[in-house]
Amino acid sequence: MNFLPIIPIDSYNRDASAIAIFGGGGKTSLLHQIGHECSMKFEKVLLTSIVKAGPSNSFPIQFAKPSGSILPLLLNNNPLYLMKEKIREDKFIGFSSNELESWIAQTNICIFEADGARGLPLKSHNHHDPNIPPFTTHTIIVVGADAVDTKLSDGKIHRPDLFQSLWSINKDTRIDAPFISKVVTSERGYLSKIPDSISKSFFINKADAFPTRAKLLAEKIATQNIGEVFYGSIKNKWWENLNG
Repeated sequence: MNFLPIIPIDSYNRDASAIAIFGGGGKTSLLHQIGHECSMKFEKVLLTSIVKAGPSNSFPIQFAKPSGSILPLLLNNNPLYLMKEKIREDKFIGFSSNELESWIAQTNICIFEADGARGLPLKSHNHHDPNIPPFTTHTIIVVGADAVDTKLSDGKIHRPDLFQSLWSINKDTRIDAPFISKVVTSERGYLSKIPDSISKSFFINKADAFPTRAKLLAEKIATQNIGEVFYGSIKNKWWENLNG
């Protein structure tokens, strides 16, 4: 099933588009899936990150210094998965927003991870996390359905101490769908990092394993009328659009 429909067509069907993938619970898998699909449609697809990232089993990682042209690499790799440097076997450094911006015009589309969550489905952002760059044409906010109806002690939240302090909860508070909806649609939560001017959509992942939780969370987020809301499974390559 094609995942491009989860991005508004005017956000990618033009040169120099920039799609940020943000949140937790499947960002890297979605990056690879959309990157593969875009490479069937466009000649110059760049995949990268503005934070640290792990290794890829989907595409070979290429390296470049943040200066000069990446066109030779784009001509020989589509999609081009580009990072700044390798710091250990399982960790790579991405580019700053300013470094990445200089390359956007050389691409048809750039898709990049915009924050890290250590593979967890929900997180709390701190002041060190980068904001979504203003050149971004669309942001996909990813949430893992396995976070629904858990507690801090269940280990599903990145930076649990910060999350506990920010939302004034205790370790036994039930983190249900309405609570998570508030986290990901609030200026106090995820939207603190995304400028109002950038269009947004939401993808609730792991609906194959948690179908009821995924749909309920999608329904709660949809009531906020911030952007289109989808739920599904990146692993099993299917999704549903809650907005019809």
